[in-house]
Amino acid sequence: MRSRPSRIVTIVLLSLLTLSMLSVWAVAGGRKAQRAKKKPILRADSVEEAPPKYIRMADNFFVFYDPSTAMTVPYKDTGMTRLEMSKQILLKSNEAMPDLRWQTGLYPHWKNVMWLPASPGSFHPYYVLQNYEKKEFATALEKLPVISSGPPMLQMSLMKMEYLLGLPGRTEIFLFTNGEDARFQGVDEPAPLTQAEMLAKKYDVCFTIVSSATTPRADALLHRIAAVNDCSQVVDFDTVAAHPEYLFGRLYMTPDGLFDNVLFAFDKASIRKKYRNTLDRLGNYLLDNPTHYAVLSGFCDIIGTEKYNMRLSQRRAESAQKYLLNHFPALSKERILLYWYGYGHPVATNKTAAGRRLNRRVSIMIRKGY
Repeated sequence: MRSRPSRIVTIVLLSLLTLSMLSVWAVAGGRKAQRAKKKPILRADSVEEAPPKYIRMADNFFVFYDPSTAMTVPYKDTGMTRLEMSKQILLKSNEAMPDLRWQTGLYPHWKNVMWLPASPGSFHPYYVLQNYEKKEFATALEKLPVISSGPPMLQMSLMKMEYLLGLPGRTEIFLFTNGEDARFQGVDEPAPLTQAEMLAKKYDVCFTIVSSATTPRADALLHRIAAVNDCSQVVDFDTVAAHPEYLFGRLYMTPDGLFDNVLFAFDKASIRKKYRNTLDRLGNYLLDNPTHYAVLSGFCDIIGTEKYNMRLSQRRAESAQKYLLNHFPALSKERILLYWYGYGHPVATNKTAAGRRLNRRVSIMIRKGY
């Protein structure tokens, strides 16, 4: 049996221990309360830190690489040829890509053999048509040749496409070319424009033409090819050399961002007064964050033809860009990237007036450049 002094000592020790634990809990609770009272600080790049969610804007894409003599000329003062720079553009573009399981292929325009329809040996794929896997695609890009394989033959790549297209969904074609089409003597081949018109009529395909044209004739031809439908475009080689992340940008969207959509009246492309504040905020954001760029994507509701709506969605994106350039002259056009998708990818039902109103929009995304 314990003595009285021993019991007193035990009681005192237990009391001290209890007081100590209560003190710790009180301090911890105070700190927790302080943390709860603090408001989060929204940094300019805070959105970039969270893993973004992506929307796939095409189902398939092909890249046609141009290892021709025309691309072996020096590119500015980089110490590289245009062909070597093309390879670097593709490698860096791939680095910025999410992995959204497109069907993908990587091909040369031609490769030291006469191309014949249905001749498998003439395709020589660098990345045979398959699901896009980012690491495997990068490995294929690393193996791209930087030595010429012959004269430029734009018509060859366009002829090949007929045997690669026909996949379900939309296909984006990224075509590196200077717009020249040397030919084998005595071989009957369709003109590049004729072939492109046939492809656009027969398949759901959009062309992004990376132009290295050096003559007015070649430049005009590439713009005529891009005009075969309303989703195709010509991009200058210098633009994607300076901003390689732009190249594959139209393949995907990030739905959540810092800025609300800019909405439009029916069949209109003018910026309404109530949405100028959104674009003003965007302009100031870009001035404050010089390493970031904006992607403006135009959309329409379901009313009207596909062709008309594709063009209208382009005009809406261009209208938003024009507003920014007019009101923020320090911004360069290269930092405001435009895409347009017609009535594809609605954010609301097209069965009601309220839903169609939300679909007539330009969405704003912020992306970080190199």
